[in-house]
Amino acid sequence: MLITPGSLLAQMPAMKEINIDHSKIAYYEQGKGETIILLHGWPQTSYVWRKNFSELSKHNRVIAVDLPGLGKSEKVEKYDTKSIATLIDKFTDSLKIDKFHLVGHDIGSWVAVTYAIFFERKLSTLTVIDASIPGLMDAAVFRPENANKVWQFYFHAVDAIPEFLTDGKEKEYISWYFTKKSFIKTAINKDDLQTYYNDYKGTMKNGFDYYRAFGESAKQNQSFSGKLSIPVLAIGGRYALAERVGDAIRKIADHVQVETIEECGHYVPEEQPEQINKLILTQIKK
Repeated sequence: MLITPGSLLAQMPAMKEINIDHSKIAYYEQGKGETIILLHGWPQTSYVWRKNFSELSKHNRVIAVDLPGLGKSEKVEKYDTKSIATLIDKFTDSLKIDKFHLVGHDIGSWVAVTYAIFFERKLSTLTVIDASIPGLMDAAVFRPENANKVWQFYFHAVDAIPEFLTDGKEKEYISWYFTKKSFIKTAINKDDLQTYYNDYKGTMKNGFDYYRAFGESAKQNQSFSGKLSIPVLAIGGRYALAERVGDAIRKIADHVQVETIEECGHYVPEEQPEQINKLILTQIKK
């Protein structure tokens, strides 16, 4: 189903903040009930969930976290997924959350998967949305013929050059991704782009550092020799990673539901929010 202007509420709750290990973590909270924690991707912030909050929070407590170094959250020293997952775990402890459903998109899924590996005891379910998970995604995804979709993994990993080349061109740079990697081109409009640009201007290095830590994050995931016992929902956009997300997650989980969203590119929560809302709510009710 295509989302048209005014077809659903696209609104964020007020920002809150908390200090974790001397760094400010920004988050957005709404609703009561079982807790759902949402982790965004790059080049985005918790604003990616603006079309999901209203529906998901009708009967649940929904918390979207700006990943450390991104959005309104302050930078940290290490951006490997185990370090970031540990910060998220301390965040949940600070809010006295001992059980929750975890949802991630893009690099938010990188963090979510590593969180599940090291802190599975606190999770009821895991949802992974269109992400090349470090150490798990099929190497074929990174072949040269797929360069239009994955070249940034290499570019962002280079020291200093990405910052130098994108300085003063942040809006043009992140706009390329939304134009090229989306299927529904109207899902992210000029105002949305401006919102992302405002948060990324001057902080691009923090996002690049997640990619620079990709190899370390991959080793952390590959060190896991068991299988997750919690239910896992793996979602891909038809014109993005599609079923490959599920193929990757099956390497570490026994109970995996794989869904491919039609008429959808990489930015699934924004391109097809109604379908994502339905899948997430169905998952947590099982």
